[in-house]
Amino acid sequence: MPNDPLDARWQELVRLVEEQFWEHRQHPGGGVFKADRAQLRLSGILRDGGYFSVTLTEEQVLMGDLPRVANDFYKAYRAESDKP
Repeated sequence: MPNDPLDARWQELVRLVEEQFWEHRQHPGGGVFKADRAQLRLSGILRDGGYFSVTLTEEQVLMGDLPRVANDFYKAYRAESDKP
């Protein structure tokens, strides 16, 4: 359904996460970031080739503070990525 509020919010969240990557000089379309709408999963690639992933609930996407969710995801991703 094109006017699905969950889809619209998900797209906005993905855009905000991509902005986080850009702000930190990482190209989100270069394979470092993946967004899985079906699973509501955000993933960032780690140095070892694995992924740091967060799976959200529909409620988090629909009712959450999307800028905060995007920022929290990116901070957690970077903390995991920076581990030796």
